[in-house]
Amino acid sequence: MEQTENIKLSPLMEPSPVAFSMDTIGWKILFALILMILLYIVYKYYLHYKHQKYRRKAVSKILEINQLPNQEIPSIITQIMFQIKQTALQTYGRTKVASLVGNKWLQFLDETAKDVRFSDYKDIIHSAVYKDEISSGVNFDKNDFMKNSIKWIKTHA
Repeated sequence: MEQTENIKLSPLMEPSPVAFSMDTIGWKILFALILMILLYIVYKYYLHYKHQKYRRKAVSKILEINQLPNQEIPSIITQIMFQIKQTALQTYGRTKVASLVGNKWLQFLDETAKDVRFSDYKDIIHSAVYKDEISSGVNFDKNDFMKNSIKWIKTHA
């Protein structure tokens, strides 16, 4: 027991701390991978933005139609329906859209977008587009029709 009392331990020798650096190949690979993923995301967003240009253009044309002064309701409806037809032709192609007229055209519009009801305006659209007139007793909300048209452009396909 005498021996254990005489032994004095010296302090432990700890290694010096390891310096943090990004000099290893793993960090370079990780940085390159993150950069490639970010570039891919930006590229996909750009393609989506470029592909949606026709929608932005169609909406701006409908807003321009609404801002034109001294236009009669049949003219506004005809121009908006023409813009919608152009948009549908660009999206769905001539073979599917060009032959659609009358009720089939309005049914197609109702089926290809979310919460859009062009069938509600069936009589008004037919008389405006095909006869260039609207009956005097018909109650037509131009702003609601325009919002419905813009909604179709934004939500179709």
